[in-house]
Amino acid sequence: MKKILIIALSLLTLTFATNAQDKKNSKISEIKFAVSNMHGDHCKQRIEKNIPFEKGIKDVEVNLKDNTVTVKYDNTKTDVEKIRESFKKLGYPTEISSGSENKKE
Repeated sequence: MKKILIIALSLLTLTFATNAQDKKNSKISEIKFAVSNMHGDHCKQRIEKNIPFEKGIKDVEVNLKDNTVTVKYDNTKTDVEKIRESFKKLGYPTEISSGSENKKE
C-alpha cells in the first residue's frame, strides 16, 4: 500500500511540475526586428547592454550581418510597441522583420 501511495504522489508531483513549466513558457513570445542603422560592434553592444533591462525582456540576439534583432519577451509584462519604443530611445528605429510573426514558445 505504501508503494502505491509513493508512486501516486510521485506522479502527481511530476504532473504539477510539467504543468507549471508549460504555463511559464506560454507567456514567452519572440519577435524579430529589422534595424537599419546598426553599424558594427558598438551598436550591437549598446543594444545588448540596454534592451535586456526593459521590463519583460528575456533574451536579445543581435545579428549584424542581417541587421536584425530577435527579442524573446514575457507577453504579460510588455508588448511589441513598448519594445520598439525602447529601441527608438536608443536611436534605433525598427520595423518588424518579414517572416516574424510574434511566435510563442
